[in-house]
Amino acid sequence: MRVTLAALALATTLTAPALAGEFDFMTGHWTSGPGPQVTEEIWTDGHGGLFLGVNRTLVDGEARAFEYLRIVWNDAGEGEYCAQPNGGPATCFRLVETGDSHAVFENEEHDFPQRIRYTRESDTMTATISDMSGEQSFSFVWTRVID
Repeated sequence: MRVTLAALALATTLTAPALAGEFDFMTGHWTSGPGPQVTEEIWTDGHGGLFLGVNRTLVDGEARAFEYLRIVWNDAGEGEYCAQPNGGPATCFRLVETGDSHAVFENEEHDFPQRIRYTRESDTMTATISDMSGEQSFSFVWTRVID
């Protein structure tokens, strides 16, 4: 039993930090503004194997929607992107692809979206949500906020 627990602890320790760097491109404060509708997304770094994010939509300066976000590693060592629109129950999407400046998450069982793709080019980050076919899609484009 001790050997199993030690092996599990070692696997968790090695898996999360090894993948944590995969999402460094997302870290920071991002905004679509200025304009009458502004969407912001803010991501922490992955210390401890956990990325935390929050998304907020403002219309004419008033908050209209928000979402709690996190990227975690499940018990099987798989990356998951979990979203809680307006603080509701979490829906998680399995990590299926990563690179230096992109990550793709999927959940075929969810109605919409079923795929979430984050990409970054320089100081621009784009999140595209879609169905599995890509026929229905919508993109959020943000620029990095320099604090």
